[in-house]
Amino acid sequence: MARELLIDTVTLTHTHPTIGSTTTAALAASTSRRYALLENDSDEIIYIKIGAAAVLNQGIRLNASGGSYEMSAEIGNLNTGAINAICTSGSKVLLVVEGV
Repeated sequence: MARELLIDTVTLTHTHPTIGSTTTAALAASTSRRYALLENDSDEIIYIKIGAAAVLNQGIRLNASGGSYEMSAEIGNLNTGAINAICTSGSKVLLVVEGV
């Protein structure tokens, strides 16, 4: 069964943080968050961690060139904590969409 995400009642914000070789804030904590999408727009793996410092080879792996992670209440995995990211060489772009 295909899932349907109802995001027409949220305001979407698009950002593109540059991820470093040490833990980097990708998305601040927000109790208003109803949706988030993080997509790796680089040529290197990025790891994200929710509510903790990001560490290489731990957490959620976003593969190079389009690996992504989506969260919402409708999907059942919404978390309002801070999201941090890390990559091996640094200076890699992560595309972030947040809905509040």
